[in-house]
Amino acid sequence: MTDAARTEALLDIVDETRAESPDQSEKLVVLGYAERRGRNGFWPTKAGWNFLGDRGRPFDIK
Repeated sequence: MTDAARTEALLDIVDETRAESPDQSEKLVVLGYAERRGRNGFWPTKAGWNFLGDRGRPFDIK
């Protein structure tokens, strides 16, 4: 699963206007980016949220 496919699958889970693909969501569970919620639902893990977050953001040393 490429980074672009991973991003799209995670967005399918969290954006209620998009249709979720159970096959892609299941792959995210195997990779550790999502977890099962109930019988048919999925939700991103901390790793999934971090993957969707700002990559390359400079470190703030205030």
